[in-house]
Amino acid sequence: MQITEIERRGRAFVATWTDQSVTEFPFIWLRDNDPTELHPHTRERIFDLTSVSLDIQPTAYDLVDDALVVHWEDKQSPSVYASLWLRSHRPGVVRPDPCRVPKVHWSVATIADIPHFDALQCSRSPRVLQSALVTIKRMGLIIIDGLEDEAGAGEHFAELIGFKRETNFGVMFEVISKPDPNNLAYTSIALPLHTDLPNQNLVPGYQFLHSFRNNASGGESVFADGFSICADFEKDRPDEFDLLKRVAVPWRFHDDSFDIRYRRPIINQHANGEFDCLVFNAHLADVTDLETGLIYDFYAAYQRFMMYIRDPKYRFHHALKPGQMVMFDNQRVLHGRAEFDPSSGERHYRGFYIDYNEVDSMIRVLSRDPQINP
Repeated sequence: MQITEIERRGRAFVATWTDQSVTEFPFIWLRDNDPTELHPHTRERIFDLTSVSLDIQPTAYDLVDDALVVHWEDKQSPSVYASLWLRSHRPGVVRPDPCRVPKVHWSVATIADIPHFDALQCSRSPRVLQSALVTIKRMGLIIIDGLEDEAGAGEHFAELIGFKRETNFGVMFEVISKPDPNNLAYTSIALPLHTDLPNQNLVPGYQFLHSFRNNASGGESVFADGFSICADFEKDRPDEFDLLKRVAVPWRFHDDSFDIRYRRPIINQHANGEFDCLVFNAHLADVTDLETGLIYDFYAAYQRFMMYIRDPKYRFHHALKPGQMVMFDNQRVLHGRAEFDPSSGERHYRGFYIDYNEVDSMIRVLSRDPQINP
């Protein structure tokens, strides 16, 4: 697409394209986004916006070799804006982003199985790895098969994606039954569906659980799409749904070494109706300090939402085999497990978190591969 005509109008250029469409480019926008005002190596902006007036005007301009060439009073050399760059960065048009993936809500009735990907294929094929990462953004839950029979196999897979997130449980956490646990995950009792660490200022994005050893009786994993639950709850109980969006719940984890607290609503929703975040962990809910008049309404909504979460139609069961690793969106997918008998065998999961930025960045980098986008 090329510019066929450029016209100066007030505080902007108006460009006409070969398809007869028209775009307005404000002068201050052009000056601030001058491609020649980027560092040649870092590509970071070095232009100082405070050095010019917001009413800046060009002293001269022309179309040369399919580019808009502009002379500014404050700059000795001209600024050159290629037509392709201008077309790709039109004001008001959000640029394509391979990470912008529509989320698909699911329940037991709508999916036959959790999507599976092979660890070796992910490591060898950028296309397969990108497909796995795009699927986790769409579905919120995948399983990685074929990890090597070593404790660090899950960690090695993480290196394909990005940095692991450190919390008060460390970078890696060992999910085993302990005699002196500081978290219910380190026991053998059943864990109701929940999301991890709502008490953190920044809730972890994706959680990984590598089934390193698993021959104990019981302990089946359970998953549910929290956004599917939220959608039904919003439709059926709009007033209670709105309350869970508005009320900031106190969450807390504390032991001998840490006391980590944060207040946030259970449900967060974008203005367009899409769900952004679900946090739910009855074990980490702190003492409710709401005003008495609100407590009754809150508990009614909170309990009913908990009943929705426990409805079997949302619950997907999967017994992770040794060498499998589940990856799920911790701000969307609720997870839990059945009780297991620690005396019947070994059950050793190794877990870690990777935040959203790491996954999104890798999807974008992989998208540059000509094999994926020829």
